[in-house]
Amino acid sequence: MKESIKAYSKQKSLIKKALRNADFENIKISNGYYYFSGFATKNDNKIYFSIPDVRHFPSKGEADVLIRKANDYKDYSGGSNNFCSLDIQEIQQLSNYLTNSL
Repeated sequence: MKESIKAYSKQKSLIKKALRNADFENIKISNGYYYFSGFATKNDNKIYFSIPDVRHFPSKGEADVLIRKANDYKDYSGGSNNFCSLDIQEIQQLSNYLTNSL
């Protein structure tokens, strides 16, 4: 259980860092018990991101990050689902691609 909480905190920090470093603003995260989702904005374009329940990935504590375009901060079912690994560069690359291709 402690490992899940550590993984959860690490994942949240990594995603926030990746988005901040890619010049995203207004990063809002909604916390679940062992999962989270959120929104971020860059150049007036919004993305939605989420990560599944970390208890399902106890060995490495990692899962794919879902990222998609969003119309606003209540658009939980927006554009097509896109996935990347929990890697700063991959998160930045996919997020930038989605905001530049709107």
